[in-house]
Amino acid sequence: MSALWNRTTVSLWVLGAFLALFFPCKAFAQVEAGNYRFMFYNTENLFDTFDDPAINDDEYTPEGALHWSFTRYRKKLNNIARVITAVGEWQHPDLIGLCEVENFQVLMDLTTQTPLKNAGYRIIHENSPDRRGIDVAMLYKPEKIALISQKLLPVGDGTTWNSRDMLLCMFGLEKDTLFVIACHWPSRSGGAAASAPRRDAAARILRQAVDSLQRIYNEPKIMMMGDFNDEPVDNSLAAVLRAVKYANNPAPNQLFNLSFDDLEAGRGTLVHTEINKTWYAFDQIIVSGALLTNNKLSVKPPKTLIYQQDWLIQNGRPFRTYQGPRYLGGFSDHLPICIDLQIIP
Repeated sequence: MSALWNRTTVSLWVLGAFLALFFPCKAFAQVEAGNYRFMFYNTENLFDTFDDPAINDDEYTPEGALHWSFTRYRKKLNNIARVITAVGEWQHPDLIGLCEVENFQVLMDLTTQTPLKNAGYRIIHENSPDRRGIDVAMLYKPEKIALISQKLLPVGDGTTWNSRDMLLCMFGLEKDTLFVIACHWPSRSGGAAASAPRRDAAARILRQAVDSLQRIYNEPKIMMMGDFNDEPVDNSLAAVLRAVKYANNPAPNQLFNLSFDDLEAGRGTLVHTEINKTWYAFDQIIVSGALLTNNKLSVKPPKTLIYQQDWLIQNGRPFRTYQGPRYLGGFSDHLPICIDLQIIP
């Protein structure tokens, strides 16, 4: 057995027992009826200004290479809040998956020290062992969605390498149940081919978590959202996770990658290189077929929306906070994605 599985297999071995014993035992409150908008956003290095000696965050301090100041931090928070508000259109999104957030405090600042303070978001966050200290998190509106429970899915072997843990949450929506998994898979640092085994490893962990849910529950409704650092046709997503393009009459337990349309149309969420300005569809939403069968809680329509506005683009790519060491004052190097769900009586 490789070192990779020393950490992950233990966690996945107990996952089934955890889900069976813990998730069903908590009732959820009645929540407001209606439709839902979910979004995911890679915030690109949402760091506070304080040095945490336990992680590699030195450049995001006032004395660091990027001269990260309180003023720049506050502008970043307000920029992220502006994007969230814009994606929600007439009202704020009901659930938000985020990645590249440093800690709980930046989420508190985002939800209480910006125009989001009146949105009433609650925070789901746990620290993961990523060497830079960046995590995944979720925000949700408790008047429409009830959190039942949460669990981390470790990615890495705990010794030679660690990446961002995936965050698995169970929610109640109008007497229905939805599992949401926020992901930020290992990067392509060192090259796409050389780093691919780590994303394949993350895909195996996610696949086993899905299999556990499907063994325990009857046709569970599962949504995976994240920055996968691969596209829908890459091995990790297509072969290991086995997420396919949407088709009519979907099988309830099959996984469908709703971002295939973006890939095939040449749309994406980030520009990976400065030279050729190619758009990559790394940010995706994947669902189980049970969310596509017009049975109570359903995704409508069966595709994701990349939120792209002129003010989010600069020089043909997402308007980001830094370009190398040069401060730009933008939003993120990724565009957000969103999806709508509805309750069918």
